[in-house]
Amino acid sequence: MNGPEKKLTILSLQYHCYPDEVGGAWGLTYQVNKRLVAGGQQVHLITCKPSESLPDDEEIDGVFFHRISVKDSKSVISLWRAVRRKVNHILKSEKIDLVHIHNPLVGFLAILHPQLWKVPKVCHFHSSWYDEERINQIGTETSKIPWRLQIQLQLIRLMEWAGYAVSRNILFLSEYSKNRFLKYYPFTPPKLCVIPGGVDIEEFKPPNSAEEVNSIREKLKLSVDIPLLLTVRRLEQRMGLENLIRAVGILHRQCPNLKFQMVFTGKGSLKDRLEQLILEQEVSHCVQLVGLVPRETLPLYFCCADLFVLPTLAIEGFGLVTAEAMASGLPVMGTPVGATVEILKQVDERLLFQNTSPEALAEGIETFLKAPENFRKMRSKCRDLAQTQYSWGTVVKKIHQEFIKALD
Repeated sequence: MNGPEKKLTILSLQYHCYPDEVGGAWGLTYQVNKRLVAGGQQVHLITCKPSESLPDDEEIDGVFFHRISVKDSKSVISLWRAVRRKVNHILKSEKIDLVHIHNPLVGFLAILHPQLWKVPKVCHFHSSWYDEERINQIGTETSKIPWRLQIQLQLIRLMEWAGYAVSRNILFLSEYSKNRFLKYYPFTPPKLCVIPGGVDIEEFKPPNSAEEVNSIREKLKLSVDIPLLLTVRRLEQRMGLENLIRAVGILHRQCPNLKFQMVFTGKGSLKDRLEQLILEQEVSHCVQLVGLVPRETLPLYFCCADLFVLPTLAIEGFGLVTAEAMASGLPVMGTPVGATVEILKQVDERLLFQNTSPEALAEGIETFLKAPENFRKMRSKCRDLAQTQYSWGTVVKKIHQEFIKALD
């Protein structure tokens, strides 16, 4: 084999993927796949539709999307049959060189196909499906798990383990994720490799001037006169957004003279709850939920903000938004959860909140608002870190090298 000269046909497996749906893991899958294609590889993606209006098959940025219907994705048996049909369809015209598993459920169902048994596999560990499902069902608090949920979680764990067991390499977004995996997976692991998430450093970049910042804010209908705090998150339980609104309420009551505006972008199941909480905390004058922002508009929010806030409660395997903020020259203040610690410590430990509580968030934001000049000095270091470590070109080159090793 000629190493990097080898051109691969890759089967990529994900539950949803951008641009069909928005989310960290889904966005990473899209960015990696389209850049693999740009580098000469061929990628077939099997994914599930979030909406029946999407076509069954489509080519986007050179990647062949093979979509499973919403109806078929709702039960394991129908999903297994649909995955099998998609694999058969691809194999009629292509020899698959490597299977790249992003989602453990779709991955497990695909590797049951006999014609994929001997095909080398690489697994991308975005987070533990077991942990995600547990939090979705009972929240982040430690509490007794109902017996029905215990059975469901153990089945999930077995499916995850099956994907890891057949993989030659497992890729992690951070040392935190790798260490969590080693505690969670009791068997002898395959080869493990940490490759961080990435960012398009041309799409996300610092503003050229204060005039540009003001122009962008006017376009987005934001105040040009007071500091802008930004968070870009799915509106879900583990993201810590309720605590962030409570933190703004604390600041409003304790420091009424501190003027600022905070923008939340994203969609999710907590939208109504967050809107109600904004009213309860009496902070509607300074907090906006602007909903899901188009991809082409999102960099503008990063470009004109003064601080990015990451209030995560649990399982932050990397956080693509952290890299996007840094590439924009935007300091990120985050909770000491998961990979956020190892990323932000490279810039300045003052960027870490003491803990995940509303009080800790309020204290950190107050520190920024009272001495913003200390954080402006971090802007160039944030940009440099994104350019040297998190550019998609660097990240995808490393991933392709791991694919070659898996084939060897």
